[in-house]
Amino acid sequence: MCQKKMSSFLFPLLSFFLFASASLKQVTAAEVPTPRSPLVPRITSVEQLVPFAKIILQRDYIGQRHGWSIRGGERVLLDTNSATHPLVREAFAQALKELGAEVDVMVRGKPRNRDDAVLGREVAPLIRERLKLDLNTKPEGVSIRKPRGGLALDKEEAQYYDVIIGSGSRMPGLFGIDDWATPEALASVGTVYPGEIMDMLDGKVWAILRNAERVEITGLQGSKGSFTWFPEWWEVIEGTHDTIRNPGYQSTFGTNRPGRSEFAYFAGHVSGVPAGYSAIEQSDFEGIIAGTIGQWNQIPKLTIHHEKGEAVRVEGGGDYGDMWRETVELTKDIQYPGYPRPGTGWFVEFALGTNPKMLGPMDVEELKGIPNRDSSKKIDWVMGRDRSGVFHAGYGTLAADWWAKMMTMPVNHHHIHALFFISYIVHTRDGRSVTVVDKGHLTALDDPEVRALAATYGDPDALLSEDWIPVLQDDGYLGPPKAKMVSYEEFIAAMPFKLDDPRLIYRRSEQLEPLYGQSRVRYYKPEQYLEFYRKQGQIPVRRVNTE
Repeated sequence: MCQKKMSSFLFPLLSFFLFASASLKQVTAAEVPTPRSPLVPRITSVEQLVPFAKIILQRDYIGQRHGWSIRGGERVLLDTNSATHPLVREAFAQALKELGAEVDVMVRGKPRNRDDAVLGREVAPLIRERLKLDLNTKPEGVSIRKPRGGLALDKEEAQYYDVIIGSGSRMPGLFGIDDWATPEALASVGTVYPGEIMDMLDGKVWAILRNAERVEITGLQGSKGSFTWFPEWWEVIEGTHDTIRNPGYQSTFGTNRPGRSEFAYFAGHVSGVPAGYSAIEQSDFEGIIAGTIGQWNQIPKLTIHHEKGEAVRVEGGGDYGDMWRETVELTKDIQYPGYPRPGTGWFVEFALGTNPKMLGPMDVEELKGIPNRDSSKKIDWVMGRDRSGVFHAGYGTLAADWWAKMMTMPVNHHHIHALFFISYIVHTRDGRSVTVVDKGHLTALDDPEVRALAATYGDPDALLSEDWIPVLQDDGYLGPPKAKMVSYEEFIAAMPFKLDDPRLIYRRSEQLEPLYGQSRVRYYKPEQYLEFYRKQGQIPVRRVNTE
């Protein structure tokens, strides 16, 4: 591998330390963005939800934005569970029928676990037992996640359907309708927000990151850190690195191949740290990431300390934090293929949402205490991670998932989700300093070109405002903002664009089709990676003395 000549970062480093020192002072009320919520429609019928479901079903899938490209005539399995409100399930089923699809509906009695404390107590014991066995032999009857149980289609049954919405989806990364668990989550502006505006926002942010040299991060909940964006990272994304190869996490986020770095690595989930879920020898993130949202919802405050791009200390987090600490300790001496040092504490994800209308938990007086409807409890905090200006941090050895799946091995891809009130400053290779996010506000929303495009849909101020901002409480935790419920008719009239605008049915552009279309789903053969890493001496996988 050619040696990269490191640039001088004295000025950015000095500015970071000054900035970080300033962030240590007590956060004042004036610094915290004012909480707010969008209007919430009063939903009383399936018919009110069907227009939203139709738009989603007809859209093309791209990155974090779901869509199933329904054109009519497809045989569809809608796989849902009891946690989804019946009105939502019925709306999708009816929408599919109105679009000309043949639909079967499955309702599982047991929903997926979305309790971080339960996850924390379940995972570590399973991983502990797996690691007692040979690392390079797939064990029979062993799992590192508690099986979901219930019905499962065999291969022949699944082939009957052209599209499976839910478990068993053939498109990696495209799941079911769980995100819209309540009628109010489905009937929202963010659910059907114009895709071409989000494409432009992704492109604006990516153009800055593609020229990044040094990055500073601070947050009102305690995050502060910095890292270098080495040019070598782009070789990983382009699939041309001499010693690192991975399939882009099963192609879910875009196969790593030449040309892949031309546009956001994962649409609506823009990579705020070098992408590819890999790590290089020079990885140098130093600092703290702190938050109160775990895999799905609120947890005791979790603080991650980093050195050289790795989590070296995990504080707090309750049961979820205990799981994190134990699983990282259990794997600290395992050398995963594609990583420069052993362990699974790598900081590999700092993803940025770009949808200004995405929402999360809300305090709606009329819905309090109603089962499967209370927006302060039923809408997960993790949903808010996709709002523009909001980050989430991910860790582990996800780029080795191709091997881990073969051997039922953990990659410990743990998260701190919904990091609000982050400021993210990029120092570019051509000497500029650009604030990409300012205390949770995505500055690309103020770009003249973005505003001009938004104006073709309606009032750009209304289209580009970030409508959902949670409460930052005195104890550092987040609280749901109060929201006003209005009639369905008033809600529709107040939408910043017309619900019948045909442009809401998103189609990938010619530019993005090669990166996000069906052709990108190149199902890899693990043998090619086994051979590559065998030559690097990382297959078979071994435990390494780290003392």
